[in-house]
Amino acid sequence: MDRSFAQVTNTGSKISVKDAQEILAHHNKVRKKVGSPALIWSTKLAAYAQSWADHLANENNCEIEHRAVCGEDGKTYGENIFWGSSATSFKPIDASLSWYSEIKKYAYAKLNGSNWHNTGHYTQMVWKNTKEMGVGVAVCPNGAIIIVANYYPAGNYMGQYPY
Repeated sequence: MDRSFAQVTNTGSKISVKDAQEILAHHNKVRKKVGSPALIWSTKLAAYAQSWADHLANENNCEIEHRAVCGEDGKTYGENIFWGSSATSFKPIDASLSWYSEIKKYAYAKLNGSNWHNTGHYTQMVWKNTKEMGVGVAVCPNGAIIIVANYYPAGNYMGQYPY
């Protein structure tokens, strides 16, 4: 069941409640700046993100890649992925801060093939129609960390403004 984060005591993934609250708060702070509505935490999306983080860490040699098809039950999810060299040096909030740092490369415009590649993590964070998010975290055998965030509904549609 998906509820507002203040009511969730189980994140639905390996991310701690504290880290989940922090990453959700950061997303909502960034979204507020551009007039996008706040997101709610989804335990279902967090479990979905966790399954992909575990796959990347344990079955994909800690190499990051997006799912070929991201979604289930006829729904399409947005996806942001972060890799850090050490689980002791990087925390989930670092993923959100990294994605947000793409704002420096974004000039407000409709998404297209030339501006999406360098700013797609940021634009997914602030996509006006996205309502829910969930995050999964996995540590690779070599100690690196992978953080996956999934969003519903997905953003980053070419020819559209993110907000």
